[in-house]
Amino acid sequence: MIIVERLPVQVDTPDLQKDFLDLEWYEVNKSVMKRRTHAGLEIHLERKEKGPLSDGCLLYQDSERSIRVSIRPCLCILLQSESIRTIGQFCYDVGNRHLPIFQFETHGVAVSYDGRLYQALQHKYPQEVQLTELKLLPEHALKAFGNFR
Repeated sequence: MIIVERLPVQVDTPDLQKDFLDLEWYEVNKSVMKRRTHAGLEIHLERKEKGPLSDGCLLYQDSERSIRVSIRPCLCILLQSESIRTIGQFCYDVGNRHLPIFQFETHGVAVSYDGRLYQALQHKYPQEVQLTELKLLPEHALKAFGNFR
């Protein structure tokens, strides 16, 4: 078992065996978890630092291997529109359900799939809403008080 308490400094070493730890989009903020990597290694994560894990983030590295985070794609409700008013109304409708909203490209926002929400949004925005597989990355999440770091 590999115990990770602190994320290592990013070091590019191409000759190491690459392994990945799959996470769902909603697990990136967890600080304690036990999982197995693609190669079957058990990882026990006990992070003390704040902040989400990002896709490709280095979790562990030794002389033989490196282990990185891989965020799984999931089924999403995607709205694509040129109208800022439509995007704003969509965000209001979804925000009332307290779901995180993710921005894609310049004219698209997405939320993870919810059957009842999809029916309501498809009825309200029939031309702009579609279902698609996306990686919901923490750096694309819209924040309540602006997307400033």
